[in-house]
Amino acid sequence: MSLLEDFAEYESASRRHGTSIPPAAPSSFPSTRQSEFAASAVDALGVDVDGYITTKLDAEDAPIFSLDTVQFQVPNKIISLAVSNDVLVLIIEGAKILRIKLQEAHNILEIDIPINPSSLRACSVFLDPTGRHIVLSTPQGENFYHFEGWDHMKPLSKFKNMEVTAVAWNGMAWSTGKSSTKTVLFGTHDGKIYETELKPGNDAKSKRSDIPAKLVAELPVRERVTGLSMEAFPERKKQHLVLIATGTRLYQVIGAAELESRSSGDKGAVFEMMLKDGLTSPNYQEIPGMPGPGALSVYHRKVQTNGQSHVLATDFAWLTSMGVFFGGLTFATQESGDSVVKNASLLPYPLSSSQQSASGANGADTNGDNSSVEQPVSLAITEFHILLQYSNCIRAMSMLNSKLVFESHVSSGQPGAELFQGLTVDETKRTCWLFSPLNIYELVVTDEDRDVWDIYLSRRQFDSALKHCYNDSQRDIVLRAQAEHLFADGQFEKSAECFARTSISFEEAALRFVDMKNNRVLKSYLQTKLTTLRKQDRIQNTLLVMWLIEIYLCMLGSVDAKIASAGATDTNSSSSPSPSPNSVVQFELEKEMLLKELYALVAEYKASVDPATTYQLAESHGRRDFWLHYAFLREDYERVVGYWMEKENYIQAIKVLGHYGTPEMFYKYSPALMSAEPSELVEILMRQPNLTPNKLIPALMRYQDETTTSGSNQAIRYLRFCIHKQKCRDPVVYNYYLTLLVKETTSEDESELMSFLTTYGTDMLYDPDYALRMCKRFSRIQSCIHLYSLLKLYEDAVDLALKQGDIELAQIHAERPDDDKLCKRLWLKIAQHVINAKKPASEVMELVRRSNRLGIEDILPFFPDFTRVDDFKDDICVALEDYEAQIQDLRGEMDEATRTAESMQRDMASLKNRFAILNVEETCQVCTQPLWLRQLYVFPCQHSFHADCLTRRVVSTCNRVQRRRIHELQNQSVEIAKQRRQLRLTPLVAKAKTGSNGAKENDEQLEQQLRKVKQQLDALVAGECVLCGEAMIKSIAEPFIDMDDSTAASTEDEWVI
Repeated sequence: MSLLEDFAEYESASRRHGTSIPPAAPSSFPSTRQSEFAASAVDALGVDVDGYITTKLDAEDAPIFSLDTVQFQVPNKIISLAVSNDVLVLIIEGAKILRIKLQEAHNILEIDIPINPSSLRACSVFLDPTGRHIVLSTPQGENFYHFEGWDHMKPLSKFKNMEVTAVAWNGMAWSTGKSSTKTVLFGTHDGKIYETELKPGNDAKSKRSDIPAKLVAELPVRERVTGLSMEAFPERKKQHLVLIATGTRLYQVIGAAELESRSSGDKGAVFEMMLKDGLTSPNYQEIPGMPGPGALSVYHRKVQTNGQSHVLATDFAWLTSMGVFFGGLTFATQESGDSVVKNASLLPYPLSSSQQSASGANGADTNGDNSSVEQPVSLAITEFHILLQYSNCIRAMSMLNSKLVFESHVSSGQPGAELFQGLTVDETKRTCWLFSPLNIYELVVTDEDRDVWDIYLSRRQFDSALKHCYNDSQRDIVLRAQAEHLFADGQFEKSAECFARTSISFEEAALRFVDMKNNRVLKSYLQTKLTTLRKQDRIQNTLLVMWLIEIYLCMLGSVDAKIASAGATDTNSSSSPSPSPNSVVQFELEKEMLLKELYALVAEYKASVDPATTYQLAESHGRRDFWLHYAFLREDYERVVGYWMEKENYIQAIKVLGHYGTPEMFYKYSPALMSAEPSELVEILMRQPNLTPNKLIPALMRYQDETTTSGSNQAIRYLRFCIHKQKCRDPVVYNYYLTLLVKETTSEDESELMSFLTTYGTDMLYDPDYALRMCKRFSRIQSCIHLYSLLKLYEDAVDLALKQGDIELAQIHAERPDDDKLCKRLWLKIAQHVINAKKPASEVMELVRRSNRLGIEDILPFFPDFTRVDDFKDDICVALEDYEAQIQDLRGEMDEATRTAESMQRDMASLKNRFAILNVEETCQVCTQPLWLRQLYVFPCQHSFHADCLTRRVVSTCNRVQRRRIHELQNQSVEIAKQRRQLRLTPLVAKAKTGSNGAKENDEQLEQQLRKVKQQLDALVAGECVLCGEAMIKSIAEPFIDMDDSTAASTEDEWVI
C-alpha cells in the first residue's frame, strides 16, 4: 500500500467518524489533526522511527485560536470599538471616548463628544493605521474628528447629513511622521464616495473642524457602502486599486492617481476621474439574492521588492448573503476594467455545533441550503483563516480547506446574556478584538500556520507543504509522501532526490534504485544524500563520493559506446536525407555534461575522495582524461609528469614541470628529458630560480650534442646562464663548465675559455690544477700558459710560451712575478731564446730596452764568442756612459756621508759641555725637599728632581715591562758597586799574588759596566720630563686625589671650595 493510499484511507476514516465541534462556553477549539496524521502516516509507512527524527508532535501545543477576556472594567456600556497601532478607542454611552495605549494601559484618556448623550445609541468609529486620527459617524449624519493630543472632539462642519459607513486609509501615511492622513476615501450609506484629507490644523482649541469633503463618485446602484479599500500597485506608483463593497456587489476600480505629487493645499480631487471612469462601465462581482452584511476585509503582507520592504495587499474576504467570497489579489499590468482577483471562491457559512449534530443524526446535507444557516455580522481575514463574528460566537474557517477550525461562544444562550457587538483587527500589530456592551475580548492567534503543511499535503502541493513545516518530523512526512508520489508517477530522479532527504534507511532506498539498474536515478539519490551528510561523517562521505565516481565512469563508458555506435550508424546512413536522432553531436554534449558534473563532484568533495581508489577506478575504466584531471586537482604533478614520461610525450612533461614542477621533480626527470628534448628543457630550467645547479650535473653529463648544425651545446648554455645570470658560486658547476668549454674549444680559438679562466681565476671559483690537467689533455696551449701563471709557475709559463714561439706572450708572463730577481731571470730566458734563435741584434736590443731590467752586460755572455759587436757597439757605449754617471753619483753620496759624520762628531763633543744654572734654594718637583741633598736630574724645561723621587714617579706611571727593567738595572748598579768596594778592600797579600795591574783592569771593567747600566737607567728614567712629557699627557684620565692614600682625607679638604 502506498503512502498516498494511506493518506486517502485516513481521510475517509475521518469523514466516516465525523469531526464534531463540541459546544463550549468561552473556550478554544484546538485542532488535533496534526498529531493523528503524523501517527497514521508513520504507521502506514511501517518504518521504525530512529533517534534522529521525531515523528511525534507535542500534544500539549497551545491552540491556534483562543478567546481571552480583557481584564478592564468599562465605566459604561460600549457602543463601538476600534484598534490600530496598539491604540484602542472605545465609544461608550454618555457621549464619551476612551483612548487607551495598550503599551501604557494605565494611562486612559477620556474625551467628550459634543452631542446629546441620550441621542448617541449607535455609531461607527474609524481609526487610521497610525492610531492618531479618529473619525466618528452617527446614523443621524453627524460626524466628528479627533487628533491625538486634543481634549475634545470637533464636529466636521462640511460632513453634515452624511453617515460614513466605510473609510479607505492611505497606505502612504503609515510610515510617515506627519500629522496628515494624506488622501483618504469615505463611503456613505447612500452609495457615495467622498475624498478628503484629515489634518489637525493649527488651532487645537477651536470648536469645530472645517476639513473639506469632495464628492468624487456615486455607485451605479444606490446601496450602502459596507467596505472600502485603497491599494497601490507595487511596481507602478501611480496605478491604484479601489475596492468598494456593498450588500450585493464588489466593485474593482483600477486607474492612475497622483497621490505623491499632490500638495497639502491642492483642492483638486485625486480619485475623481479614476472613479468616474471606472464606475461608468464597472467591473464588479455580484451575488444574487438578498443583500448581505457586505463587510470587506483585506489582508496585507510584508514583501520585499527591489531590496525594499513594504506592505502589499494579498488576500480579501467579502461577507455576502450566500457566504464568504474570498480570494487573492495580484498586481501586475492591469488597467481600468481589468480584475486583480485570483482564485476567488464562495465559501458557504459553516453550520453551528447544534446544526452539525442534527445533520449528523439525520444524515442530511445542508451545505447547499443557506436558509437555515445563521449569517455572521462581521468578518476579518488573517493569513490563512477567515474570522466570522456572530451575535453570540466567533468562528474561524480555513481558507485552504474551507473547514471550521475554531468556535467560541460568548454566552450560554440564557435570556438577557450579552452578545458580540463587533469585530475589529489591528492591521499594524496583527491582533484581533471583539466587544460586547460590557466586555472586551482579544482573539489570540498562536502559530496560525502550524496545520497548513497538513492541508497542502492532502492536496499534494508538496512544495507549499514543505515551506510551512515546523519541524523535521513534518518535513520528513511530506518528503516521504512526495517521494512515493513521484516514484509512482515515473519521475524516478526527482523521487530519488526526495527519498535522500527523508529518514528512510539508506540501505532500503539504495537497494530500491539499484534494482532498477538505472544509474541516473541512483546518481540522483546519492548526490542528494551526500548533501545531507555532515563534514564530520568522513567515512560516509568517502563511500558515497567513491560510489558516485564509479557511477559517472560507468555512464561515461556507456556514452562512449553510444558515440562509437552512432558514428558507425551515421557513416552507414550518410546517404539518407534525414539525420539520425542519436547523432554523435548529441552524445558528445552528454559526455561533456557528465564530465563537468564529475569534475565538479571531485572538486567539491576533494577532502572525501580516496586518491588510490580514484586512480585505480580511472585506470580500470580507461579514463585517462579524468585520471589527469584528478591528479591536477590534487596537485599531484609528479604523477602527471610520470604519466607523460611513460607515454614518451616529453614536451607535455616539460610543460607540466615548467608550471608546477618542484626542484626534486626536476632533479628526477631531467636526465631523461635532457637526452630527449634538451633545448626545451634548458628553456624551462633557466626560468626556475630555486634549482641547485650542481644537482643537475648528472643530467647534463647524460646530454649528448647531436645537433651539429646549430652548434649550440645546451649544457654549456645552461651552465653559462647559471654562472653569468644567477651568479652561482659552486665550484662543481665551474669545474664542469670548464670541462665542457675545454672540450668544445678549438686550439685556434680559445677566446671563450680564456675569458672564463681570466674572469673567475682571481677568486679561484674553479680548481686551477684540474683546469691545467684538462687543458694539457686537450692541448689548449694559451690556457695552459695562463694557468701556469695563475699558479705562479712563471718559469713554466714562459718556457711553454717560448716553446710555442710566442715571444710576446712570454714577455707578458715574465712581467707578472713580484720578485725582481725572478723577473730578470725570466727576461734573460727570453733573451737567450731570442739570441739562440739567431734573431737580428736589433731585435735583441729592442727586447733589452723593453724589459727595463736587462743591460747589455747581462746578455753579452749569451752571444757566441766570435760575434761581432759592430751591430750593438752604440748600445755598449751608452751602457758605459750610464755606469760612469752612476759611479759619479755614488762618489757624491760618499762625500756627503763623510761630511755628515764629521758634523755629528762635533755636535756630540759640544754636548759634553752643556750645563744648567740652578738656584741654591731649588727644590725637588716631587718631594719639595732641597735639591742639593741627594743626586739630582735637571731637564731642559728647568724641572729638576731627586734621582730617587724621579725613579719612583716614573715607576708609578710606566708599564710592567719597563718597571721590571728599571728594577733590574738598579739591582745591577748596586751589585757592581759592591764588587768595586770589595775589590778596593782586598788585602795587600792578595794584590801581591794577583799583581796590581790585574786589580786595576778589573776595576776599570766594573766601572765600564756601571757606566753602561747608568746610561740605560738614565734612558728609562730621565728620557723625558715626567711633568711635561708623554707620561703627563697619559695621566689625564687619572683622578686628582688617590682615595687609597692615607693623606687623601687631608688632601680632599684642601680641594674643598
